[in-house]
Amino acid sequence: MSESETDSDCPMDIEAAAEAAINGLLPEKSKALYEAAYKKFQAWQAKNRVQATDEKCLLAYFSQELKDKSPPTKWSLYSMLRTMINVKIGIDISGFMNLKSFLKRKSDGYRPKKSKILTKEQIFKFLKEAEDSVHLATKVALIIGVYGACRREEIMKLSLDDIEDLKDSIKITIPNTKTKIMRQFIVTKGEAPGVDMLKLFRLYAEKRPAGTGHSRFFVSYRFGKCTKQAMGINTIAKLPRIIAEHLKLPSPELYTGHCFRRSSASLLADSGVDISVLKRHGGWKSSSVAEGYVENSLQQKKSIATKILGEAAEVSEPSEVHIATSSKNVPERQAESITLSHAFFVFRPQSSSVQ
Repeated sequence: MSESETDSDCPMDIEAAAEAAINGLLPEKSKALYEAAYKKFQAWQAKNRVQATDEKCLLAYFSQELKDKSPPTKWSLYSMLRTMINVKIGIDISGFMNLKSFLKRKSDGYRPKKSKILTKEQIFKFLKEAEDSVHLATKVALIIGVYGACRREEIMKLSLDDIEDLKDSIKITIPNTKTKIMRQFIVTKGEAPGVDMLKLFRLYAEKRPAGTGHSRFFVSYRFGKCTKQAMGINTIAKLPRIIAEHLKLPSPELYTGHCFRRSSASLLADSGVDISVLKRHGGWKSSSVAEGYVENSLQQKKSIATKILGEAAEVSEPSEVHIATSSKNVPERQAESITLSHAFFVFRPQSSSVQ
């Protein structure tokens, strides 16, 4: 091999290695979205004959090209472009303070649409009254979704290997989450009159046919029988609406694929746990994100009113559950170990006042 060949090969090897390393900086799941966002930005630059990639350029792009996008979409595109511009041309736009101020100002007063939640009473009512021959799969998805604060894709991807029957309970592992934090939770029988959640779970598991060719737990359910076809994410996303329609709740279309996760967070928050327990339960890293899943319920407002002026406002006690992350300054009776499932599915008739 000649010296010239050696000189020409080395830079090519280095360039290939660098390109591979750069590609590894992009999140694998959404890599195509990042690249599409950057190509669209480049096309806008070419169309408008803009050569520089500076703060003025990006301010113009966001104010003209993306003016009709919602604030969350703008922030998402900003995050993608920040990564791609830094990777492709080595410019860090996170220091463009005027651009950030512009995006923050456009977010003022914006209230994102959130899925409505199911109350504990509504959950019990559906589990007790809905026909198993029609809604058994929906019931089991509801149980898993609320017990585990599951996203729709987590329910869809749940496999047989993620489920362990412990006789008195069922342990479920969610290995691949959006935040890359593995979660585990327990499904118990529950204490609602006429509802045995373990029985419902096992009944559906028994109906799941052998030889499906895949390990996904949730399969299509029709006329009291399971098929071999795995349940898709769009079908799972429609289940909260089906529940709302069965219960004849107003605006059933507002019960979206986020309903189970938001319902779980709200029920747990109403039980009196602190934010650290809530974050661990849902696998959230940010306190603000965790709080965003909690419904600002009338029950919470009544509880606050009662604490301020005593018996002036009648309110039923939110929960008898107390979870402490530290033993300091906590009465001994509250420090005992309990399971989170009690925060969800312990049925208590509402009392007339707080004791």
